[in-house]
Amino acid sequence: MRKQNLATKLFILFLGGLLLLPVIGAQAQAAEKIGWVGPVYKELSDSLTKSFEKFYKDTYGKEIEITFVRPGGWPVCLDKVRAWGDKPDADIFLGAGAPAHEVLKQEGLIVPYKPKDWDKVPAEWHGMKVKDAGDYWTCFAPWIVTNLYNQKVLKKLRLPPPKTWKDLVNPIYRGNVISTLPYASGTMHETVEIILQGYGEKEGWAYLRLLAAQLARYSTGSTDTTQITARGEVPIGVAQPQMNAMVARRDGYPVSDLLPDKTILVPEAVALLKNAPNEKNGKIFLDWLFSMEGQKAVLNGGYFAARTDIQFSKWEKEGVEMATHAKKALGVDSFWDLDVGFIEYDLDLATKRWDDVNRYYEYEIYRKWSELKNSLALIEEVEGEVQAAKDQNMDVAKAEAQIQKARELFEYDGKYAAARLAATKARTMLVSP
Repeated sequence: MRKQNLATKLFILFLGGLLLLPVIGAQAQAAEKIGWVGPVYKELSDSLTKSFEKFYKDTYGKEIEITFVRPGGWPVCLDKVRAWGDKPDADIFLGAGAPAHEVLKQEGLIVPYKPKDWDKVPAEWHGMKVKDAGDYWTCFAPWIVTNLYNQKVLKKLRLPPPKTWKDLVNPIYRGNVISTLPYASGTMHETVEIILQGYGEKEGWAYLRLLAAQLARYSTGSTDTTQITARGEVPIGVAQPQMNAMVARRDGYPVSDLLPDKTILVPEAVALLKNAPNEKNGKIFLDWLFSMEGQKAVLNGGYFAARTDIQFSKWEKEGVEMATHAKKALGVDSFWDLDVGFIEYDLDLATKRWDDVNRYYEYEIYRKWSELKNSLALIEEVEGEVQAAKDQNMDVAKAEAQIQKARELFEYDGKYAAARLAATKARTMLVSP
């Protein structure tokens, strides 16, 4: 009886093993894997995913499973990779501009790799670095920092489009501007650097305080800024990737971009992470990304392609729909045919103070935003009163000096309480000089 029970149990185990064979076989033939992490827009990640999956299947006869982690903008994605350290949960850092990649390079979190057709991407352009000489990162989608405006809404408000950074802090635009935070958005971070490097650090932070006072609110990121501007909720969006206007107009929104008087090239770049768990597939992806088919997937994802041998008019004839929109948006047949004047951008400086800039903006502007706006409003009120007294031939010399002190405390020192006190003193001087 015991022998019969034993035989029965062995038979059941044998059948169980047979049933498991298909599962084991399926696991043995499981799809290859690759992981991306980065701040690129969903339209681009969808385009790259679809195109690379097809390429991989056609080339290697296998499926590939793509995991994309997008925790936020450049700074948030960078911090995600920092948190992973030497054990990343992805293979590729996909997107973000040069400073983010330089930080990863200096912290030893990316490794060199020169993709095929690497030579089709310029080393620099108008003095701006486009790829790393040591092969740590390469631009796959260049763009220029710009601002957006909703033509329809500005026309209804009878406001001219602001053409320069100085135009944007004109009080006529107050409450009609939206932007995001430099520690949430790489584009805004680069915008802060443009201002700091274009005007000097002291004048730059003074300007950024004035710009903050213009905002209707802060958005959650560059995509949010684009959508709010496109819908006309707030007509002017600051710190925008150049291609956002192209995609918004394609979708039927009355949105235009204006290159401000001070701007920079952003080389949206890609890099191989150190200790990538699927390094082989990571390198295959990088090679494909810079092929003509990979670059078409970039354009179809709403970004400009990086190769110098691309012509939008040729791709139009091949049926690449976004080529028409890109040509119309840029007014040239290739991104690199643009004629743009840039500031002298110090990438080493931007990299060195990456965290410091984000921290200063957060604590000295964003967290004090309400106080900042109230302080400037009081200063402007008293300035108006001083001018009114002056128009009445009153002696306002002491009040003028005091209100000037208040403005300097506000703009250059960021001492909002002291600025309000100085403005209040200036007001009393008009009554009892």
